[in-house]
Amino acid sequence: MRATLSRCGDSPLVHVLAFATFPVVFLWAQNPSDQITLATAARPLAVIWASALVLFTFLRAVLRDRWRAGFVTSLLVVVFFSFGHVRNIVDPSGTGWKDPHLLILTGSLLLIGGFILAMRAGRHATRATRSLNVVAGVLLALNVVSIVAGSERQLTPRETYALPGVNEDQARPSRDVYYLVFDRYANVQTLRELYGFDNEPFQEFLRSEGFFVADDSLANYQKTPHSLASSLNMNYLDEMAQSQGADSSDWTPVLASLNGSNVAAAFQELGYRYEHVGSWWDPTRRDVTADRFHDPGGVSEFSGVLLQTTMWPTLSPLLGIDATFEQRQYQRALFQFRTIERIARDPAPTFTFVHFLLPHPPYVFDDDGRFLSPSDAEEMGDDRAYLGQLEYTNRRIRELVLDLLSGSDESDPIIVIQSDEGPNPVAVDEDETHYDWTRASNRDLGLKLRILNAYYLPGPGELPYPTISPVNSFRLVFSRYFGADLPLLDDRTFVYKDANHPYLFTDVTDRLRE
Repeated sequence: MRATLSRCGDSPLVHVLAFATFPVVFLWAQNPSDQITLATAARPLAVIWASALVLFTFLRAVLRDRWRAGFVTSLLVVVFFSFGHVRNIVDPSGTGWKDPHLLILTGSLLLIGGFILAMRAGRHATRATRSLNVVAGVLLALNVVSIVAGSERQLTPRETYALPGVNEDQARPSRDVYYLVFDRYANVQTLRELYGFDNEPFQEFLRSEGFFVADDSLANYQKTPHSLASSLNMNYLDEMAQSQGADSSDWTPVLASLNGSNVAAAFQELGYRYEHVGSWWDPTRRDVTADRFHDPGGVSEFSGVLLQTTMWPTLSPLLGIDATFEQRQYQRALFQFRTIERIARDPAPTFTFVHFLLPHPPYVFDDDGRFLSPSDAEEMGDDRAYLGQLEYTNRRIRELVLDLLSGSDESDPIIVIQSDEGPNPVAVDEDETHYDWTRASNRDLGLKLRILNAYYLPGPGELPYPTISPVNSFRLVFSRYFGADLPLLDDRTFVYKDANHPYLFTDVTDRLRE
């Protein structure tokens, strides 16, 4: 055993793999409230390990020395993954470091210095390798401990959910169901008062097609994880808050409730096929319990943030590879709309959940649907860019509604079009982790919590009402179409204190209604 440990301690592969792992676990540990899981980190970690091993093997063949090859490989890994952090410190505006000549000069100097040190290591190579292994191991261990301490449980599929009191005569899938969530879509009052934009024509279109638009609807919670956890499980998060405690900072229970939600499980029990169309936000990118999930692939949100800390954003234009995060999200949104159209043509009964990161930033569409580059969006300003993306979103919703309702009345689907939250107040974007929502002004609460909420419910039955909130959306659907015993809850709105206290809730309904 001692001999095995000694061999490991002398192996340069230890520090090579440890330094290759460090950027992933560091980013994970530094963002405890961003709902990162092992599955999220596994893909970028596998790519980085494979690249590091290939590089080490190549350098070992060139240098004919595994210690020197290990030293140079670790040096290149550290330089590549620390480049973005150094760039942000030295040049926060990002102007000078975009110069390819500076990149080439910096990289050349580091490579020359690294090779000189490697060549001069000589008889000290073994001792240097042991030191690097210890340093890399300690750095890695500190971050792993932080991750484990901040994550008390893993995301696991939920148990099967059976609707209470279902009428067997009614419990036959006859209409497709679509739950379409448009992130940060403000309601008509917010758009008029704070953006100077009249969205009433869009709502009139929905009404003309038979939708009930809940004009005075409020989100049940101020952010996507809590809002979707509530709407997809048809309940408030009181039990979760009680079990976690007010001082808990562990977000995983909220995300666990999105994976195999009560709504999705109930439709599956009724004979529906659950179609999940993924967003770029990792928690709704996939659902392992879905019968089919649709994802265009590409880089996840976590991987995209990781890449921004590296040399890649500066290096990729030089290599002619310049597919940015914004370009990928532009393509993903188009993919989501196309996928719904394909699902609609499938004769099998389906429940389709789609989380659109529209008109949520990044702002990648102008009002005509053309790609909006980050520089163009910055020049326009957030308000204009937001409205342009919202106008394009409206156009695509119109086209989608007309397509979904193009069949006979008997086959018309059930459609819920909803936003999970409104836009962020400026102060939230400045420091989202520490922003205290309990101290937000009534104006900022209204900006965040007034939402779009529209229902297409064909056939006879109970109708919604102007103040219905997302927690009651599928209680109403299951009761109306399947005879389920799911009485409507009081429509209330809560905010958690801040990102470090996701279960410390305050009821702000009365403030918003005033």
